[in-house]
Formats: sequence, C-alpha cells, structure tokens
Amino acid sequence: MTVYAPLTPADPERIGRHLLVARLGQGGMGRVYLARSPGGRVVAVKVVRSALVDAPGFRQRFVREVAAARRIKGIHTAAVVDAEPGGTPAWLATEYVPGLSVGDAVAGYGPWPEQAVRRLGAALAEALQTIHRSGVVHRDLKPSNVLLAANGPCVIDFGISITPEDTALTETGMVVGTPGFVAPEQLHGERSGPAGDVFALGAVLAYAATGAGPFGGGAGHAVNFRVLHQQPDLGGLPGALREVVSRCLAKDPDGRPGVADLLDEWGDATRTDGRAEEAGWLPAPVAAEIDRIRHAPLPDTRVEAAAPPQTPSDPPEIAGVVSIGGHPDASPGSGSAGPADAAPASERPRSLPRRRVLAALAVAGAGAAGGTAMALDGLWPRDDDKPTNATSHVRQLWSVRLTGDLTLGVVAEGLVGLGNRELDTPGAARVLDAGTGSLRWQKRGIGKATDVTSVSEGVVYYGSGDYLYAVDAADGEIRWKYKTGLLRFVPITSGDRTCLFIPQGLVVFNATSGKPLWSYLFDKGETEELVAVDGTVYLCGQRTLHAVSTASHKRVWTFDADSKLITLPVVAAGTVYCGGLDGTLYAVDARTGKQQWQHRFDGKLWDPRIAGGADAPVVSGGIVYFENTAYVTAFDTRTGKQVWQHTSTAKDIRLLGVSAGSVFLAEPDGTLRVLDAGTGRRQWEEKLPRSAVDSWRPKFADGVIYYEDGKRLRAVTPAR
Repeated sequence: MTVYAPLTPADPERIGRHLLVARLGQGGMGRVYLARSPGGRVVAVKVVRSALVDAPGFRQRFVREVAAARRIKGIHTAAVVDAEPGGTPAWLATEYVPGLSVGDAVAGYGPWPEQAVRRLGAALAEALQTIHRSGVVHRDLKPSNVLLAANGPCVIDFGISITPEDTALTETGMVVGTPGFVAPEQLHGERSGPAGDVFALGAVLAYAATGAGPFGGGAGHAVNFRVLHQQPDLGGLPGALREVVSRCLAKDPDGRPGVADLLDEWGDATRTDGRAEEAGWLPAPVAAEIDRIRHAPLPDTRVEAAAPPQTPSDPPEIAGVVSIGGHPDASPGSGSAGPADAAPASERPRSLPRRRVLAALAVAGAGAAGGTAMALDGLWPRDDDKPTNATSHVRQLWSVRLTGDLTLGVVAEGLVGLGNRELDTPGAARVLDAGTGSLRWQKRGIGKATDVTSVSEGVVYYGSGDYLYAVDAADGEIRWKYKTGLLRFVPITSGDRTCLFIPQGLVVFNATSGKPLWSYLFDKGETEELVAVDGTVYLCGQRTLHAVSTASHKRVWTFDADSKLITLPVVAAGTVYCGGLDGTLYAVDARTGKQQWQHRFDGKLWDPRIAGGADAPVVSGGIVYFENTAYVTAFDTRTGKQVWQHTSTAKDIRLLGVSAGSVFLAEPDGTLRVLDAGTGRRQWEEKLPRSAVDSWRPKFADGVIYYEDGKRLRAVTPAR
C-alpha cells in the first residue's frame, strides 16, 4: 500500500507558489495535494473545484474557513501556511501532517485501550481549548477530522466552523455536521457554542473505545433522532471513562463539562509540556502505521503515465464529504493533511453492505457547499453499442449514457427514475420510459443531491436539498413539496393518502396537497420498512410488525417476532410476509395479526451472527420465495411447507424477482442466475457485460433487468 498517489497529466504543476508533487485525496470540495514551498517546506494544499467557486455563497464560506483556520495557532492543530480564497482556483495550504485519521485507525486496527483513549481525550481537549480561545467553534469534530501523528493528534477541517463575527451564511434551519457527532442543539437549529464541540469530543472518544458511535449507525435521520431522544450506548466503555463521556454527551449543553475541566481530569494522560508522548501511547499497530507514513519517501516528480485525465464520462471520485449523511470513518487516508476532506481512491476500497438503499439521501453541510451545474438537455443518446451475442441468454432492450453523476434510483409503474447522490453537484431528477429508455421529463434539483426514491399511484417522489417533492408521473409537474427535516424520503401512496417514514413511526399527508394530516408513533424501536395496502399501513419496528388504519389513524394490531425484522413487508392474498434477522420468514394474517406459520433457515452457509439481512419476499403462483445470504427457499403460501431450496456458492446473492415461471437471482460478480420457479432447478446463468463489480445494484420489473454498466444504463431481458 502506497502513501502517495502520483500526479497525472491533468493535474497542475503549481498552485500559487507551491510545486505539487503528489495527490493526497479527492472529495466534495476538490483535490488535496502534497506540495513543496519555494523554501522546500512540505505542505498540504486543498484546491477547490472550479465549478464550486461560482456557486451562490460558496466563496464567502470558503473565505470564512480560511479566516477561521488562520486564527488558530497552537498545539494539536495544523497551521495555515498560505491561501488564496479569492483566486481561480481558490486554495488553502496548511502544514502537512504525516499520519492517519482516528477513523481509519479504529476501522483498520480495532478499538483502543482505556489509557490510549484518555490520552486522545486530553489532547483533543487541549486542541479545543486552543480553538475556542481563538474565538472559533469547530462544529464538525469527528474521527475523520482528527489526524494521528507521531507527536500527537491534530484537529483539521474548519469548513463549517463559526466565529462570533459570523452572520447566518446558511439557510435557516439547515443542519450541518455528521450524524452521531452533531450536538442536539445543532439539530434543533440553534447556534452551536463550545459545548457542541465537547459533545462531539465525547462521541469521538466513544468511537475510539468501542469502534462504533454512541448513537449507533444507519441512516443519518435515524442517528440524529437517537441523538435527540435516546441515551447513548456506552456499555463498551470502562467505568471511569464511561462516566466522563456520558457527561460530555448530555442533551443539555449546560450539563456538559468545559474543556478546562476535562484537562484537569485527564491531566495525567499527557506529559507536562502538554504534548502526547511519541506514538508509543497509541496501540502498537497504529503506531507502526504512523511510523511507516512518517518515513515514507516523498515523491519528487510527476508520473506522466499514471492515469489518463478525467473526462466528463468518467465517474467522479467522491469520498469523505462533510455532510449530514457522513460516517465517522469516511476519513482522510494515510498521509492526509490539515485541509484534506478525502482519501486516495486506492486507499479507500471497502466492501459495502448489500442492502437496498431505499432512503439514503445525504444532505450536505456548508463545508461542502456548491457544485457543478448539470446540463439538462441532449444527454440521452440511445444505441446498441453492445449487440447481443447469438448464444446469449439475454438481449438488450436499450442503453442510454449516464452523464455527470446520474445513477439509477427506482423502477416502478413503467418508469425509470434517475437522480444523483453525489454531494458536490446540484442534482436533477429524470424519468425515463421503462420500455424504450426515452426521456419522459426532467427537473433540476435545488440541493447538492437529488434522489428519486419511489413511484406510487402516478406520483414520482424525489428528495432534493431539505425538501421532498411530489411530481406528476405523466408530465413532471410538481404537485407539492414538503420540508422534511428528519423524515425519510421514501413515501408510499394509498388512495388519497401519502405515508412517509419517521424514525419511530410514520406521518401521513394528503396526497393531493401535501398537507400533513396525522402521525403514528411506536412505543419503541426504529421504523425500518412500510407498505400501504387497501387502507392499512404495515410497518416494521425492531421486532414488531404494526398494522395501522389510514381511516381511524389507530393501530389495528401488532405482531411480535423472535428477532429484528429486516425486510419490507409484502402483502398478498390476505397474508403479510416479513423476514427476520435470524433467518425466519413469518406469514401473518393481514386482518388479525395472527401468525399463520413461520420457517427458519438452517444450514452451514447461513450464519445469523453475520447475516446482513434479506431482500423482501416475493409471492407468485401460491409460492413465497425468500432469500437470505446464500440461500433462496420456496415455501407453499398456504402451509409454509418448503417446496425447494437453492444454495449458492456465492457468499451473498439477491432475489430480484419472479417472472414467467422463472426466479431471477443476482450474484455479486454480475452473474444473473435463473431458476425454475416450481422446482428450483437451474435454467441458465450469464455474466452480464459490465465494467464495475462494486456497482452491481440491478433493479427488476416485469421480467426486465435494469443495471448500471460504468457510465451506461442498460435494460436487458431473457432472449426467449
């Protein structure tokens, strides 16, 4: 594993007076380079994307970041060396910090022992003391913004910090920061003070000690809800550490300790001069990695043939953006520096869990504001660029080019919805005809991401910025919009009602006007999935299936499962089917909530300890098909008796759907496997032509498979 990524012909030779020698990373705001000053000093230079500087308000925010960073001079921070916020491009240079982030250290080498966490806490408290004495509040302290060097931690990235002189530079009510590390008062839209940084410090220490944030993971809205309404999970922390972290995470900012108090408590964790000892205070593997980075030779020349320049058809490199949908280990990679907001692509590949992303719209913070305007016309050349082979089991119906950051969102009701989930580009919602690939309509989004999440009863729903839009599926006319806050962007329409998730229940709107009508809350547990059928909404809590009447606004019944329910409820012929984490498929009477039958997976290839979940059951022809990890099993819907079971050699398969007597499965390497729906016997399989294994997220509707192949969207169907 190399520390530095070589420059390419597309990179400039100099930024200001600094000679660029390597890439350190790339993210939502731009690229970060390793550079040398005229006197030979090694620095890190953040170069803002050219398209961002013209975005409304961006230049002012970047000037603010530079000004805030210049004010801070002291221990455990990276000093600003040079900057040109008004230049073209705009850029900021800081001291180079040869190390890795807390996020990468914990993710790569595991949780830390108590003494190491205490020393980290003392150093960060001292850094915050320096920052606050400079009149700055950081507002985005998190594992990826703390770099570990041989002489101690270093706090970086002041992109969303504030000073006493700051006026409101963001939209009223906008929440900036990273879920799980944002203080409750910030989530309430109040101005955040030093106590907000203390809250984030407590969350960082809990992460270092346990490997997980104190408010859990998952969708950002759910994490934020737990921050507001639930107590942190600190069970994995030793007693003394747990007590002080608990005080840092108090809901009331007045109940949190000050950084001076924390330094008094942890004063024995550092040497008398305030600096942490040489990297021996860290876990041994982390210290060894820091030493490797520290002594890695710096590149002297650019590598001309390292990579072709990025073109408009290439997928963008995005990582580590400061956003409301961020993650504690979406962090700068090895060799990162003060202003870094991303890691080299070669350093960051990780296996992402394969579960449906039904509601993943990340709302960007001010630190990554702005973006490139997307052209909305002339982007849909259709062709037969890859003719079907005569011996192929599939034939291509159509193919269109995906320009910019466009990605496949949803396929339903004869439409294909496209959006963009990248945080550095103003989004656009586009809807295609599922049969021909032709463009029906398109709408420019208002936020830095636009996610088309559902089509329901002639209405297309997409999220952009802080709003949910309900759009007529036929012509793209906006029916209504709603400022969502912590709501999830996956609405379901049932008659004259539209239902949305909230973290512990649902809220129901008038489907025509968008006016909120009523809500339903759980006693406990987080909402995972819902479906609306014939005036009843079926929702999954943690271990409970709820049926709620849209007429009475009341619960009709609840069903308690033996383990966490993890699939979308499916209603067919008066029965609700839902799958649990322990591998059990439940069949529940839709009218009474009484269990009709259940069947649990058994077998050496299925392990409930590591099962990430299952896709929604599929019901067809009196059989319900259920997939979990490496198994697909067919059950008789009436008796629950197993009809057949298919075991895959792949570690993780997806049940796409059933059509024309065939069951369609997707394997992680891009293989499409087709089984006989009645017997489970293999009919055929084919590895579809595609360019990126890690982007294999096909959609299935009416016997057609829709999938992304690099920068193309393809629709293929069995060649019968």
